[in-house]
Amino acid sequence: VNMKKLIKKLLKALLWFSVSVLGIILLYILFNLNIFHSLKPLTPGNRNKLVTAILKDSTDPFRYIADKFDTHAVVFLGELHKRKQDLLFFNNLIPYLYREKKITIIGWEFGAAEYQQEADSVVTAFEFDRKKAIAIMRKSMYAWCYEEYLAIFNTIWQLNKSIPAGMEKIRFLQLNKPYNPRRLYSSDPGIRQEVAKRNFDNTLPGIVEKEVIQPNKKILIYCGLHHSLTKFQTPKFLFIKDKGRAGQQLFEKYPEKVFQCCLLSPFPPRWFIYNELTEKENYSYVFPFEGVFNQLYDTLKTPFALNSSNPLFAEMKDHNSFYAFDTWGGIKLRNFCDGIIMLESFDKTEPVSLIRDWVTSQEETEEVKKILPETVSKNIKSPAELMQYISPENNFRELQALHQIKKFWEE
Repeated sequence: VNMKKLIKKLLKALLWFSVSVLGIILLYILFNLNIFHSLKPLTPGNRNKLVTAILKDSTDPFRYIADKFDTHAVVFLGELHKRKQDLLFFNNLIPYLYREKKITIIGWEFGAAEYQQEADSVVTAFEFDRKKAIAIMRKSMYAWCYEEYLAIFNTIWQLNKSIPAGMEKIRFLQLNKPYNPRRLYSSDPGIRQEVAKRNFDNTLPGIVEKEVIQPNKKILIYCGLHHSLTKFQTPKFLFIKDKGRAGQQLFEKYPEKVFQCCLLSPFPPRWFIYNELTEKENYSYVFPFEGVFNQLYDTLKTPFALNSSNPLFAEMKDHNSFYAFDTWGGIKLRNFCDGIIMLESFDKTEPVSLIRDWVTSQEETEEVKKILPETVSKNIKSPAELMQYISPENNFRELQALHQIKKFWEE
């Protein structure tokens, strides 16, 4: 009898526990459903007020970034990757910053610090060595085979050629570690932990401190948006936030020296985490901050930049993107970044183009195979098969699809 009572109590407790867990999960889902918020176009009056504010207080993106160096030593330019417009802006910004502010240090995510000497030699050589520049990029990130990224080496080399002898040349800092999927996904947890500790976010701050902040210099850093974030922490799941990003680490130590600017592009959707976990392929990206800046661009038809502290824009909220996940009331622009740049209408965005001579020999193929998981590398026999594995064309198609978002304000 006692045993029956005990089993009954255990079953009852288990039922209550299950119901409680289920209830918590349902509340969590409801919290993130965002069912009480819908997208609405700007009213004509509101649109005119914001356009007037931009024309009055904004400036062109080149001038905007240049002016930030009057008060900051480190300016982050955060991208969401592989957009030709972003790279062309970055490319043209480098000589502009030198002319206007004598900025002589440029840094980025797409090269490894191990190859800094090679990078220095490329950008200061008498002739431009394209093959050597490609090798630096390939050894740093074996699949990042895009011409517009490679062009940054050539831009800095050309600029250095124009600087008279005896004057300080442009330094191109490689701020990452080589990407090594064989070690990153190793069956040995010790190797995986070592790789995680030596990632980009933990590599950049030390280099910037040594090469920029301590000698009292200034740097423009071009990298992925998530790495550039300073005040804001991206959601992970169950209200856990992503801490320890490169921008966060520098901002924590040098809050007055760091400025972070977001190059606006489509944002991942609110339930992006679920899409990733379930490997769902057919989902849409969303307009950042309710498409306000997209509507303003459609009116202005010209690039613009503005501070997130601007009173007319600071309280503007994003409810629909991944960044607003695990928030009930959305995220405010002033809490997300220091500034934004709107370069072009999203539907006009083009993907970067492929480096055709990324891998040209068997020797280069074998070099890459050494860092690929063995289950992958054993099936790759030639440069053509390696490029087929990298499959950059799929990236291009995906990027173009993600940028085709219906303009709800034109309905």
